[in-house]
Amino acid sequence: MKLEQTTNDHALTLPKVAITRLFEDSSSLMFEKSWFWQDGVHESGWPKHDEAFVNYSFPSFQLDQQNRWSLTPQAGAKFRSNVTRALAGVRVGYKGDGWGLAGRYRYEHDTSHETAVESRVGRIDLYATYNINDDWMLLYNPHYHFKHESRSPDFGSGGRNFMEHELLVFHNVNANNTIFGGYVQRARNSEDAAMDPGQRISSWLVGYEYKF
Repeated sequence: MKLEQTTNDHALTLPKVAITRLFEDSSSLMFEKSWFWQDGVHESGWPKHDEAFVNYSFPSFQLDQQNRWSLTPQAGAKFRSNVTRALAGVRVGYKGDGWGLAGRYRYEHDTSHETAVESRVGRIDLYATYNINDDWMLLYNPHYHFKHESRSPDFGSGGRNFMEHELLVFHNVNANNTIFGGYVQRARNSEDAAMDPGQRISSWLVGYEYKF
């Protein structure tokens, strides 16, 4: 479970709930449900939209005899009332002693239900993890987004690409319970945006994970 709150004037409240099934062959299947409120806009308490996300990570391919290098294909989809998004990606990771480094490329294909307009976007993630001790871990995740086609509209930043950064701290309370929190530095909104022009919608988040 995760709750995210943005820092702009009309703050967004973004709760998410997810469940992941891990299989013996190292593959996993995740289902996620999220909602969306905006301060000063959705006073009735009913969210502007809700979103469903399903993602499958295929069994990892070990690339060396020490099982430090791995390659993991991924596929998924997001469903919102006005947009359907298909996703496909591949992740390459390395496990060190108490730390890890991984990179992922993800392709996203959006289709608008109202206009049937399609958009193709790429996303590159870098994941750097460091285990401070058995109970505490740090995660740094910079991610770069870019358009695949020239005819598609620009991002909200006003450009055809943008960079964001996420820093999280995880605390293992015990073998089954983990709490985490952190900060996401998001790209600045376009000066021509209808809502919150020129503002940076960075956010704070807190979360809880239970393993069973």
